[in-house]
Amino acid sequence: MRRICVAGVVLGVALIAALAGAGSAAAKPPTHETLPPFEGPGVIDCGSFQDNFVDFFTGTATTFYDGKDEPVRIVQHVEHHSNDVNSETGLTIHEHGHFTFTVDLIAETVTITGNQEVANRPKVGVVVQDVGRLVFDSNDNLLFFAGGRKHSELFGGDQVLCDALS
Repeated sequence: MRRICVAGVVLGVALIAALAGAGSAAAKPPTHETLPPFEGPGVIDCGSFQDNFVDFFTGTATTFYDGKDEPVRIVQHVEHHSNDVNSETGLTIHEHGHFTFTVDLIAETVTITGNQEVANRPKVGVVVQDVGRLVFDSNDNLLFFAGGRKHSELFGGDQVLCDALS
């Protein structure tokens, strides 16, 4: 989740900065586009082992406009998958999620809703679960949260993934 939030909020803040000052009355029809697929590897140091992961993102974006044809809101529907591997044991978990990422250019907020990532382990159950609603301001401050905290990277950081692979 932190990987998603950080990447998403950075994108959202960049969009807010680039498109700030837009009006509020809609006129121009929304535009739609397919987002280019993204694949990104990474490593989390878990102390006695590493979490070697690869994230995969695909999605679509819709941009909404005001009466002056200025963008006011960007809504992305995103599908996320990740394969995380314990470098010592080879234990692998597969994370998956579907979520909506909304950048409100008027309010200067980024909202993430849905199932950002969930992973289960046989005979263990849910080991990662980032679901719900998150709202951030343009300075990456969390304004609102609703959802489960127990397995959330937002609150547990990378340790949630290390625990899942232990």
